[in-house]
Amino acid sequence: TFWKDVGTTIRNAWQAIMGTLYAVGNSFIMNAIFPGGAKLADQNGYRAEVAWLDLIIAVSLIMYMNVSDRCRTFALFYIAMFMMHYMNPDSVAKFSRSFQVDWNGTGMSYLLVCLTGTGLAILFSFVPYPRFITNAAALDASNITVAICELLEQVIEIYNGTHSSSALHSKCEQAAEGINEKLKSLELATQTMFWEGFDIGQSGKRRHLMSTFHKLLKHLMDIIHGLELAAKVDDLADDGLLRQLSAEIFELSDTMKAILVGEGSLSVFVADCELSESEARELHRRALELADESHRLSKAYTQLRVESGEPTLGLHLLEEDYFIYNMAGLAHVVSEFAVNVQTQQHKPMTDALIDTMLDVMDPEAAGKNINFIIRGVVSYMLAFVAGIYVYGYDFTIAATVALILSRFVGSALERNLGRMQGVVLGLVLPAIVMSQVPTCSGGIGTAVFLVIIFGFEAVCLYIFFSASARYAFIGMLTAAFAAQSFFQPCSAFSSHGSNSSAAYARVTATVTGILLVAIIDMALTQDRPSHVFQVQLTEGMAQLRRGFHHFFAGKEIGNPIPLATGAINSALTHALEAEHEPRYWRTPFPSKMAEVILGELQDMLSDLRILDRASHTFEGKGKGSLDVSMLFSETRKTDLFKTCIRDLFKQYDAVALFAKRCIEHESDEPNQDLLSYEHNVAAGDSLEALVEYMKDLVQYTDDVPVLDDTRCRVGVALFVISCTHVRLDSIVGAILRY
Repeated sequence: TFWKDVGTTIRNAWQAIMGTLYAVGNSFIMNAIFPGGAKLADQNGYRAEVAWLDLIIAVSLIMYMNVSDRCRTFALFYIAMFMMHYMNPDSVAKFSRSFQVDWNGTGMSYLLVCLTGTGLAILFSFVPYPRFITNAAALDASNITVAICELLEQVIEIYNGTHSSSALHSKCEQAAEGINEKLKSLELATQTMFWEGFDIGQSGKRRHLMSTFHKLLKHLMDIIHGLELAAKVDDLADDGLLRQLSAEIFELSDTMKAILVGEGSLSVFVADCELSESEARELHRRALELADESHRLSKAYTQLRVESGEPTLGLHLLEEDYFIYNMAGLAHVVSEFAVNVQTQQHKPMTDALIDTMLDVMDPEAAGKNINFIIRGVVSYMLAFVAGIYVYGYDFTIAATVALILSRFVGSALERNLGRMQGVVLGLVLPAIVMSQVPTCSGGIGTAVFLVIIFGFEAVCLYIFFSASARYAFIGMLTAAFAAQSFFQPCSAFSSHGSNSSAAYARVTATVTGILLVAIIDMALTQDRPSHVFQVQLTEGMAQLRRGFHHFFAGKEIGNPIPLATGAINSALTHALEAEHEPRYWRTPFPSKMAEVILGELQDMLSDLRILDRASHTFEGKGKGSLDVSMLFSETRKTDLFKTCIRDLFKQYDAVALFAKRCIEHESDEPNQDLLSYEHNVAAGDSLEALVEYMKDLVQYTDDVPVLDDTRCRVGVALFVISCTHVRLDSIVGAILRY
């Protein structure tokens, strides 16, 4: 339960209490129906089949519900304990009966223990001083904003450079990756902020502001990705026009930075949740100034195209259109946010709680996890049966299953081996130590006993909080099981043999539970993580293709963007899991190849988002109106356009199929697909012909804001076609290399 900040600790405590309440409530109902359970069967009419039915329903329901893993673990753990006592005719445990609460009963005692433990965890999260996730998130948001502004300046400097600078591009890419990782952490922190104020009053407003600001920062990173791409392409070119507008571009960047960071900025407003009247007026003035500077930059760009003798489209100047469009996009997004942020309304606590309850009973989420639900129920019920009929009403096996259930089978075996280490260390080491220390003799023995406990738990918890994820949970399990082993009555340590036997019995039961889960996972798992990765990768590429097809067909891009995002993120998650899955006769999972392919697909997704913006005119505010059909107008009907798009999708489909077959190849035999693949080196030739054809149709003659300028947006679309060919080449290169 305890964690490094107050919000996470309160969230963990709530999840633990809800899981315990679920188990206690189930036990309370069963003891109301058949008071005392099996041990009073001759008095209450106890029927075992009803108890088994209740167990199946209770376990299936908690597995079905879209609750946290911690809540599920607590519920299943205590269900195992309570129902094992309830069904044991020789149990000495007491429970509430006939809807009369017995505060000395087993169920209520464990509920009070849970409340006490979670309460102490929350209390100690304030010692020696509280670390609120709200404050940490505000600081992180400010630091991320500063990093984004610095990255923007670096990209602009690269664009205005005169020499190729691959090292600087690599530095920018690494910086962008670091920022994106921090944005993921900020998103989790924003969700956790709910637990420090429950969205009541100012805390709800602050969390809503942080959430919307986080979306703004993600949007800015998408656009800066486009700027960096344009800078990389321009860095390889011999000429370029925008270098002559470097002063105007840096001025625009400085104004954006003043709005985002510093005194009276958006990051300060999001952190403090308030601005003085003078600061609000100044922020609004800067937003309007930014919009004016963006318009002046658009005008200067048009004039430059005319004066330089480049009033039409040019293949060598497409990156110029792409860069200026994204600079205008940055200005528009920041300006709009600064103007509207102070009037945004946040959801009250009741709405947040309703959304949470709807998420708990989410059939769609359950449908996606149906295999996990089946594996969990089968493993748990078999463990419960084994606990009754093999181990004599011992709930240890079922409790172990509750602890180690995993959605991902790929690394479950590795994690379970780690759990086995933690359990064995937690059970055996205390038994060895306590057999040599006279803990019940008082005096020096008791002092040594306390020192050993403190030192042992301190080391384990240090591992838990400081080590990598691979070892952290081993430290946590060792600490948890060791604490339970240390705190035994003196009679438990009176005989070395009995103490060792008890530890051995618990280790045996725990290992049995781990092996049971491993066997059920291997028997019932439909898809290995590597196979799910293949499916999600194929789905992600298919959705990206749909998005590009919608755009070039003159339709709104729509759903393919979120669908592709979900598929690519899922593929990334399963790729990480696939690295640890047992491969047996298969070749090692090509993690390097998967990393490169997913990186290129994420870049394509960013390009698609920019195309989605380019498919609208903004008319100075909002998302504007869809006019994608006007971008190519009559050109869409020409053979040149059709050939260009057909070549794009022909190349895309060939690479997608090539990637799919190569990833599916898992044997040591030579991959024939590598030998038979033929790359269409002339796929980009039709793009050159199309650009040449459109020179007479696209003229830079009048002043139109870049975001509404059909000419510039056509350049953006053609540049994306060119970059897509490059990205597809990169995917093929990664496949051949790895």
